[in-house]
Amino acid sequence: MGIDGIGRPGPGGLGAPGGVGGPGGPKRVSGDTFRIDAEATVERAGGSDALERVHRGELSIDEYLDGRVDEAVQHLVGRLPAEQLDFVRQTLREQLSSDPVLVELVRRTVSTAPTE
Repeated sequence: MGIDGIGRPGPGGLGAPGGVGGPGGPKRVSGDTFRIDAEATVERAGGSDALERVHRGELSIDEYLDGRVDEAVQHLVGRLPAEQLDFVRQTLREQLSSDPVLVELVRRTVSTAPTE
């Protein structure tokens, strides 16, 4: 007995129209291969150097957040006019300072860091 038509031919089965492999199902896309940058993944998983510097008191929380915002918009440098890029930076920075959810996330992230 199949579950929800899995393994059965006909409507709802894997080979059915709209099912996996059927005419309405997902298509295999040729071209780029999915890759993971292992070094970047390890760096993110292990914590950033900037966060460690905050914990050691070498960076203030504001300096840390400014750096994170700069990292977040780095891919836009050269793609957006300077005025728009500054607007994006300012908007992100304001959100990090005013959105209650983001403020709590920042607080938890740097909770062991010295306060100013």
